[in-house]
Amino acid sequence: MFTLSIPSIVKPNGAEMFGFILYIIKISLLPLSSTKKELMARILLLQKENTILKRSLEVKRKRPRFILRDRLFYSVLSRIADKARYHFALVKPETVLKWIRMFTKGYWRFPQKEKKRGRPETPNEIRQLVLKMKNENICWGNGKIQGELEKLGIKLDKRTIAGIIEYFRRKGKIKKGLTWSKFIKSHLSSLYGMDFFTVDTILGKRFYVFFIIYLQTRQIVRYAVTTNPTRQLVRHQLIEFTWYFEGKGIYLVHDSSGEFCNINYDDFGIEEIKISANAPNMNAFAERFIGSVRREAFDWFILFNEGQIRNILVEYVGYYNEKRPHQGIAQKVPKGYTPQKRGNIITYPILSGLHHHYERFAA
Repeated sequence: MFTLSIPSIVKPNGAEMFGFILYIIKISLLPLSSTKKELMARILLLQKENTILKRSLEVKRKRPRFILRDRLFYSVLSRIADKARYHFALVKPETVLKWIRMFTKGYWRFPQKEKKRGRPETPNEIRQLVLKMKNENICWGNGKIQGELEKLGIKLDKRTIAGIIEYFRRKGKIKKGLTWSKFIKSHLSSLYGMDFFTVDTILGKRFYVFFIIYLQTRQIVRYAVTTNPTRQLVRHQLIEFTWYFEGKGIYLVHDSSGEFCNINYDDFGIEEIKISANAPNMNAFAERFIGSVRREAFDWFILFNEGQIRNILVEYVGYYNEKRPHQGIAQKVPKGYTPQKRGNIITYPILSGLHHHYERFAA
């Protein structure tokens, strides 16, 4: 059996190479019958198409790409075996006829190496410079890096820079920036969250509940009920709040609602952190409290008036702060609780028996 190969020491034009290979193969196959020729052609075709498909899979191409040697193979094979074209799986017979005409007219030449398509590869020293800039300036984007490179006489497209950074990120060479979760963990002892949520009565009246939560312990440190959420109410709650932490520097996370804006938080010794629009996860602890108080309290009652809402809120917040274990803080209670191993177990109903608190009572 033979294989089709092209000597690398010659660079003939397409017509000369096509005619030469066709002549040699026809002489080689003279002793064979037409049936054996067709069988050999089918075996060669299967081998070639398998090679083309493997090459396409290696570069993750959806459609196979035919190089000059592939086109020459199909063209020669269709000449030495008339029925071979009926078994082509990757290319149409009319396409092969077009290739034959191109070879015959000498349109194609055979380079020793296939030319690489696309943009030239970025030199390694420039790639390393991009890596250095990204790691030394974690907040820089592709545009900023592009500008710094131009100052050094280096022109790179932003998409090229993005590709270089993504390559190094897959290799684990890009330093991780200060994510929001890392910021939360590193400042947890001085972080508080602030928000409003709504409660509607059966009569259609809407009330707003304001609250401030301490992120480290999940304790609710301030709350209020109103029908008119205003900046004045927020300011009043912040005044009361400043007495709670006694002037220590803290961060207060809030959204961009009008009630929280245009307030000089510096007057209260507070560093405000305004979260991005449509990003409630940046104030996730506050959002979780809202979900908890609704699921564990308000959703179980038919609400009629403000007094009822206040009573439920007072009892639930007391339970939430002093008795309820929190999974997010390893089943601890926000205000702290010392486990008791001895004594009779006493049960205390919460919210008319909706929940219960259990503790031991030493006789």
